[in-house]
Amino acid sequence: MTPDLIRALHCDDAAPLLVFYVCGEASPEDCKALEQHIAGCARCAAALASELRLRQVLTTLAQPADVLDQAGALLAQCRSELAEALDDAEDAKHEFRPRVGFSRWFAKYRMELALHPALAAAIFVLFGLGLGRMLPAAQILGAQQAGLVPGMTVSATPRISNEELQNMAVSGISVVPNDAAGSPTIELHLRSVKPVTIQGRADDTDVKRVLSYVISNGQRFDSGVRLDSIEVLRSRVDDTDVRHVLCAAALHDVNPAVRLGALEALQGASQDSTVRDAFLDVLAHDDNAGVRIVAMNDIRALVDAGQAAGDAHVHDVLRTLSERDSNEYIRLQAASAVRRLDGGPLP
Repeated sequence: MTPDLIRALHCDDAAPLLVFYVCGEASPEDCKALEQHIAGCARCAAALASELRLRQVLTTLAQPADVLDQAGALLAQCRSELAEALDDAEDAKHEFRPRVGFSRWFAKYRMELALHPALAAAIFVLFGLGLGRMLPAAQILGAQQAGLVPGMTVSATPRISNEELQNMAVSGISVVPNDAAGSPTIELHLRSVKPVTIQGRADDTDVKRVLSYVISNGQRFDSGVRLDSIEVLRSRVDDTDVRHVLCAAALHDVNPAVRLGALEALQGASQDSTVRDAFLDVLAHDDNAGVRIVAMNDIRALVDAGQAAGDAHVHDVLRTLSERDSNEYIRLQAASAVRRLDGGPLP
């Protein structure tokens, strides 16, 4: 669709479309019309940013399945029962299932056993040993599948292998406040071969490693889990590795709410040139107007605080945006920031 065919929107027409746009439910025509309108309307641009924040909050709320089955026991049980049913059907199909049970075997050979008491004693001893080993294991397995025996809980000290990271699924992230002053305990509920719960604080090695892996692999994990991970790592933004993970999420995550959450988590680390460059990259290239506006506000705050003085890269990017950006709000804010960096009068 060429620009002259894009229908013009008024603020009253744009407002109802914002929530559909944020949720990815608006038609391509409505998206283009709304983006053209937001480019010249600061009020609707701010409303879009508010809608993005609201969606971010909603996606962090626990889902019923995560609350009722945090360890994934019910899912594991369903899968186990389905596998058993399929195995039984396959056995019946090929007639592999034995048709003579122990009781029928005993009835058939009881006379031979009576005539050979030593052999009978040996058989019953072996049978008793086998049954004694099988029953406790079967009882424990059944209780674990039914959720009566909790999944394994480990501290954050043991390392998680790369293979475990690649094969795990995250069913929930919980933050447990401590009674005394101090960092809360983080519980990561993982599903792999068996349910595992990792407990520790945000600065524990494996907790940070799992959360960083979740954020860095957006194609594998739900956006709500990625947002929860960002929220936990927000307190560790002083860690260089955490900042790099958050910068990558702000630049590359497919969900605008996740990109927005990463930007907000990085606001306290603007002294890092890598973070500053990430803000500028988002501002110059992100395809979501609301995310770009939040990045613009972050850069403007950086300039107003005097933390970008003498930074030629910040100055060049802002000057380019002030001259040719398609969004009027960003053009005006960039121009104002350039005047501040040049020591000119404030608007």
